[in-house]
Amino acid sequence: MENKKRLIVWVLLLALTSVVLISFQGCSLFKKKYEKTESREYKFKASNFQKLIVEDLNGDVKIRKSDNDSLITVKAEITKYVTKKELDEPLKGINIDIDSTGNTLRLGDVLNKDRSDFHIQFNMHHSTQINYVIYIPAEISIEIEGTNNIVDMKDINNDVKVDMTNGDIKLNNVYGMINVEMTNGDISAKLDSTKSLDFETTNGNIKLVVGENFSGVFDAKTTNGHIKRRNLNFGGIDEDKKEFRGTLGNGDAKVKLQTTNGEIKINKD
Repeated sequence: MENKKRLIVWVLLLALTSVVLISFQGCSLFKKKYEKTESREYKFKASNFQKLIVEDLNGDVKIRKSDNDSLITVKAEITKYVTKKELDEPLKGINIDIDSTGNTLRLGDVLNKDRSDFHIQFNMHHSTQINYVIYIPAEISIEIEGTNNIVDMKDINNDVKVDMTNGDIKLNNVYGMINVEMTNGDISAKLDSTKSLDFETTNGNIKLVVGENFSGVFDAKTTNGHIKRRNLNFGGIDEDKKEFRGTLGNGDAKVKLQTTNGEIKINKD
């Protein structure tokens, strides 16, 4: 009986708290939300940096070659759902966190909650997303860490290291040492050459498309899946159902492909 009374008291307190919050916010819980997009751009002198680190972003990332070798350019597109009144105002509570001290440029974003945002969100359009396009000169190494992101790199001559959870990565004509570790995500790449390649994913597929003159020593392994290759003339083949080793061309680069639960496909462009 005593426990029942305590439960009733807790329910009443919860209901009272909800009423107070709704009153405090002017019933903003139920206001219609509209999509608002805002763009921001940042430029940095490339000669000041040896490395770019991108971490903990609330959106997707594209990396492209800079047209100006002296500049790193970061373009951010912010999408947030706001009230009709806020459509004509600058977006609030969103900071692009950039640390340009030292020889490493660090990029992240911070979503600060305004007091007006302190509520249980019933509107389905409540998420805030910041998508980035980064233009970077060659020879600056790139590191990316994140969760729930799509990373797209194209036409860059940089060493790349990626460590992600719940996302996908796409590489197209990326020249340099490439190291990708994924948990719950697919890796796809289209490459003419590489200095070295190390792809590893826990739950996901790996697809590698290589050019006519691609050269490398391959070591591919899957625990629960299949390894498929098409239109390629490997030498020194050693394989079974779950592992494959072979050499393309002169074997100039080491190519390691590994997945726990997924397929590995190696095709010729």
